[in-house]
Amino acid sequence: MAPVQIGSDGQLVPLGGPTSGPQPPPPGAPATQGVRLSLLIEFLLQRTYHEITLLAELLPRKTDMERKIEIVQFASRTRQLFVRLLALVKWASNAGKVEKCAMISSFLDQQAFLFVDTADRLASLARDALVHARLPSFAIPFAIDVLTTGSYPRLPTCIRDKIIPPDPITKNEKQTTLNQLNQILRHRLVTTDLPPQLANLTVANGRVKFRVEGEFEATLTVMGDDPDIPWRLLKLEILVEDKETGDGRALVHSMQVNFIHELVQARLFADEKPLQDMYNCLHSFCLSLQLEVLHSQTLMLVRERWGDLVQVERYLPAKFLTLAVWNQQVLGRKTGTASVHKVTIKIDESDGSKPLQISHEPPLPVCDSKLMERAMKIDHLSVEKLLIDSVHARSHQKLQELKAILKASNPSDNSFIETALPTLVIPILEPCGRSECLHIFVDLHSGMFQPMLYGIDQSMLDDIEKTINDDMKRIISWLQQLKFWLGEQRCRQSVKHLPTVCTDVLHLSNSASHPAGSLSKHKLFIKLTRLPQYYIVVEMLDVPGCPTELQYKYSFLSVSQLEGEEGPPCAQLLQHFKPNLEQLVQDTTTVKGARPGTKRKLSGDQGALEPKKPKRSGEMCAFNKELAHLVAMCDTNMPFIGLRAELSNMEIPNQGVQVEGDGCSHAIRLLKIPPSKGVGEETRRALERTLLDCTFRLQGRNNRTWVAELVLANCPLNSTHSKEQASTRHVYLTYENPLSEPVGGRKVVEMFLNDWSSISQLYQCVLDFSRALPEMPSYLSLFSEIRLYNYRKLVLCYGSTKGSSVTIQWNSGSQSFHLALGTVGPNSGCSNCHNIILHQLQEMFNKSPNVVQLLQVLSDTQAPLNAINKLPTVPMLGLTQRTNTAYQCFSILPQSPTHIRLAFRNMYCIDIYCRSRGVVAIRDGAYSLFDNTKIVEGFYPASGLKTFLNLFVDSNQDARRRSVNEDDNPPSPVGVDVIDSLMNHLQAQQQQQQPMRGAAGGVYPPLTSPPTPYHANVAPSPSMMPTQSPGTIHASGSPSGALRAPSPFGPTPSPSSLGIAMGQTSFASPHGALDPSSPYAMVSPSQRGQWPGSPQVSGPSPGARIHGMSPGNPSLHSPIPDPHSPRAGTSSQVMPSSMPPPRKLPQRPWAASIPTILTHSALHVLLLPSPTPCLVPGLAGSYLCSPLERFLGSVIMRRHLQRIIQQEPNLSIVNSNEPGVIMFKTEVLKCRVALNPKNYQTLQLKVTPENAGPWSQEELQVLERFFETRVAGPPFKYNTLNAFTKLLGAPTNILRDCVRIMKLELFPDQAGQLKWNVQFCLTIPPSAPPIAPPGTIAVVLKSKMLFFLQLTQRIPVPQEPVSIIVPIVYDMATGLTQQADIPRQHSSSGAAALMVSNILKRFNELHPARQGECTIFASVHELMANLTLPPGGRQ
Repeated sequence: MAPVQIGSDGQLVPLGGPTSGPQPPPPGAPATQGVRLSLLIEFLLQRTYHEITLLAELLPRKTDMERKIEIVQFASRTRQLFVRLLALVKWASNAGKVEKCAMISSFLDQQAFLFVDTADRLASLARDALVHARLPSFAIPFAIDVLTTGSYPRLPTCIRDKIIPPDPITKNEKQTTLNQLNQILRHRLVTTDLPPQLANLTVANGRVKFRVEGEFEATLTVMGDDPDIPWRLLKLEILVEDKETGDGRALVHSMQVNFIHELVQARLFADEKPLQDMYNCLHSFCLSLQLEVLHSQTLMLVRERWGDLVQVERYLPAKFLTLAVWNQQVLGRKTGTASVHKVTIKIDESDGSKPLQISHEPPLPVCDSKLMERAMKIDHLSVEKLLIDSVHARSHQKLQELKAILKASNPSDNSFIETALPTLVIPILEPCGRSECLHIFVDLHSGMFQPMLYGIDQSMLDDIEKTINDDMKRIISWLQQLKFWLGEQRCRQSVKHLPTVCTDVLHLSNSASHPAGSLSKHKLFIKLTRLPQYYIVVEMLDVPGCPTELQYKYSFLSVSQLEGEEGPPCAQLLQHFKPNLEQLVQDTTTVKGARPGTKRKLSGDQGALEPKKPKRSGEMCAFNKELAHLVAMCDTNMPFIGLRAELSNMEIPNQGVQVEGDGCSHAIRLLKIPPSKGVGEETRRALERTLLDCTFRLQGRNNRTWVAELVLANCPLNSTHSKEQASTRHVYLTYENPLSEPVGGRKVVEMFLNDWSSISQLYQCVLDFSRALPEMPSYLSLFSEIRLYNYRKLVLCYGSTKGSSVTIQWNSGSQSFHLALGTVGPNSGCSNCHNIILHQLQEMFNKSPNVVQLLQVLSDTQAPLNAINKLPTVPMLGLTQRTNTAYQCFSILPQSPTHIRLAFRNMYCIDIYCRSRGVVAIRDGAYSLFDNTKIVEGFYPASGLKTFLNLFVDSNQDARRRSVNEDDNPPSPVGVDVIDSLMNHLQAQQQQQQPMRGAAGGVYPPLTSPPTPYHANVAPSPSMMPTQSPGTIHASGSPSGALRAPSPFGPTPSPSSLGIAMGQTSFASPHGALDPSSPYAMVSPSQRGQWPGSPQVSGPSPGARIHGMSPGNPSLHSPIPDPHSPRAGTSSQVMPSSMPPPRKLPQRPWAASIPTILTHSALHVLLLPSPTPCLVPGLAGSYLCSPLERFLGSVIMRRHLQRIIQQEPNLSIVNSNEPGVIMFKTEVLKCRVALNPKNYQTLQLKVTPENAGPWSQEELQVLERFFETRVAGPPFKYNTLNAFTKLLGAPTNILRDCVRIMKLELFPDQAGQLKWNVQFCLTIPPSAPPIAPPGTIAVVLKSKMLFFLQLTQRIPVPQEPVSIIVPIVYDMATGLTQQADIPRQHSSSGAAALMVSNILKRFNELHPARQGECTIFASVHELMANLTLPPGGRQ
């Protein structure tokens, strides 16, 4: 069997291709072969595309209904075809098996046929051909040629000619042939009768090309040089185009072109004059096509744009087309002219060689030759352009008729016609700009007149249009009305930029009797908006003999209307302006004119100068210079009249309205300004002597901004500002006149008087400051500088770098001084540290406006406030049992400018009093200011505060600490101010006294001069008089006694017992308890008996209780450091290492109420965040806080511990005599908790076993260290401490395993073989499984123990470590340690939890728990050693 393959048609054919001979179809095979499905689909698509192409070319030339019918028929035919194709495809998809069987059967039949045919052919070959077959003679010559030469030259010629093609001709032969053919064509053209229309020809490349523009282009040639050989038409192209409706496509289909091509070729073969006949045939076809195109364009115009304005009268294809335009019956109008105009386009029957001919009915008028020429040609093949040219010529004729009417009425008429668009331009008011002319158009579609004038109402334009279309002569009356309208519009536009309101009618209550009612008919009222009681009236009158000119007459009208009345105003005065206003405008000198209604004469405004920029011709005539000048002059002068009247009403002397400069500006000078209330007589006189001039002027284009210029001399202060170095100062006060009031009203004067009051109040304060400047201490001069004083505000810069500023100015609204704080220079943008006491500073300054006192307060409080501002004030969560409640760490509560109260977590209160000479006094604010036995509601005393603060006292003060016996005694009634007075009294005995002014005078007492002795101000009493004992002498004359006397914050029976009068100023007020050596307002001393019912203090002076001290002891120097000493100006960040440890002072409940004196550097160390002292850096937490926060946090934790011990059943309290020490015990351990005696900043736990048990010393130390660093340290959380106490109450074996885990946390480097670091979570972290809210206690002890561990992977390279939270449950009964089964939200944590659970389960299987053995540590150690997470597996 011969091999077969599948052919290109899908049939099986023998290998090697089909047989050469004809093969009959096998029996049973179909008579015809099948068609491929892809070929069938391609045929259907080609046919559909062909039909769509034909529709797209033919449909635009058919009517709408014919197009719809053709589209529906096409859609129906195509749908039937594709439905049949769909049925065939569905059948073919299911006929696969039948087709396979048919192919197999056909293949077998074909094989059988091939076998039979092969046998027949072999038999025939053996019987017929091979009987007579003989071998030919051997081709020896051919073999010799091949073997010797390698070629075969004896190939028969017949074979060579059939196989090898002849050589092509060369390019030169081609060019020679074409040149000869060109000569033949030229000869034929010369000898042939050629039509003149075919004169545009080109002979090239053996072809002749005839081109008739707009019709056709034919390319011909001849096939030989015989004159009888006919022309051969090679290419035919129709040049007729429809650029409007053809969409750029050919108008003749290619099949039609082929038909014409064949027709013309037949004529060329048969006719005697072939070229003439060809032209006639093609020309006739092109004219018919052009006529058809014009007809299609007309139908499109009717449908889309012109509508009924153009009509097709008659159309005969290939004959003519008649159109009708300007059909008045269609437009609904009847005029005397012809009712319809026709345009006919026809083919000349007498001479077919002519183009399309145009005729008009009625004939076109004789007008512009160019218009006539355009209207008689159709070479552009656009019917719309032809119609427009036709009506353009007729419109020109109508406008000529209208212009003749205007010329007859006005011989000097300047109207003209524009031919580009038929328009008649008529000047209305001479001189007239182009935009002010009346333009009359002719509608090209309807032939109607259409007027257009910018700015006129449309209804008036409609009336004008109707009138002139009915009767053109009536345009004369309309031009007269438009002249007055345009004059009014010019006046409106001339004052449009000025503050005016124009109206045609003004209703007056007395118009019948007043001359204002008898004004001319055409008038305009111009109201001055800033002066609503004044009007300018413009009357417009005709000029005899000049129909296009107007005469203006101006008048000034004043009206009045009583307040509260409604209705029209009443006319008061009507005065006409002089007729020579034009000369007034052009004159540059000042001209005085009388203002109606006033007795004072004002200078007029200078005329407006001509603009330098040239305007278009006729544009400047629209601007009424005289009217604009009148309005501007009245608007400028009248506000000054109003302001002068208000000044006179308020009895403020002035010079009236004065003319300044070149006569174009005005001003009002005040002779005297009324004095301000609350200003002293001396200040008022000084300010009057300083004030040189006060002038009011108007500023800005809107004339609503008043500027008052004050010229002052002899400024009392010299500032560093560059603009304030002159001998005189100019102060400019700007006032915006309210829109609701007339310009120059009472509001402006009131605002000026308020500003003058502000200047006077500040000037009084500045005068006092200038007098105190020579006596101000040098350190205050270095501390501050006067940056700016412009009489409205005083700006002082202070600080070491002068980077902070305070601005002082008087607020007229609140009648008080207003302070504003800021930063300047390099510190610009930072916050001023004094912002927290701004309110207190402002109250203090308003009570005593003393600038020196303000600077002293700023100097004394700047360093403390800088330290206080570093305290954290952000609320924190999880500090107490309520984990969702936020508590503010520190709350800064200013009580006065020098008294700052700090509230720590709403429990403890610290009072900080800023003192002079670089020190502060700190006390426990929980104690009452008046009775130390009483506690302020809401606060708790911080036990140990006194001892803690003493750690920060300067080393020079350590030797002067009070003895133990001093703390045992009750506090002295001597106040803080008495202490400082005693100190200064001691200094006064050593220095020469100098006179000083009292505090009420506002002058700061210099440090070199001692203050008034204390005994000179306080009446002596038996309890206050010093005795002659050594202790008494020490108390009264020694600085140490003055310092160590208890402050007034001690538990005194009453304030009057101290000799202090308690008025509005008390210890809680902004001016209480200040240093008498400072300029603060001191409380006035008084005798004890002045407070009724106050108990008397009996007994010896507190100084008598001080033993072992003498005035000569060098260790008893004053605790107030010298400002010039090196320690006074430095701030130490750490405690001095050489500072001796403090003496143990017994805890007294009122000890912390006695103020502790600290320097600013010590306060800075106290409040600045720093690492925890006495801790290894690796054990200290990452939360940095200040020593004060650590102390108060430790006190809070100690307080929490007392409550927790009472609540825990496994803990029992043990009584202790040591103050501040908490002792408790568990079943096996005794615990002692107390503050670290070295720094009082950490809580320490001391653990001792009850008996000799399994506890080692190392384990106890780990437990103590864990408590100090991880439990009782920052951020001092209640639940952390509660969880630790639960661990202490756990069984011994469990607690020991937990301690071993704590050791791994504290000393991770000792476990070198582990892959993870561990952290014992005492509270639930945020990333833990959702078993409880974050911050909840993470240790549960019942029959089972639940706790949480955080494992952090050890990574050698510096990258983010992986951490997971592992909840562990230990069953005390079975001893199994496993992971708590808590559902997790994240899929990534699920993989880690599964691996942790598998490791713990495997450990429990390999190491079963024994009786009494705890497996917690062993399981955790196994987990830390063997846990390996997949990539991305973290909690």
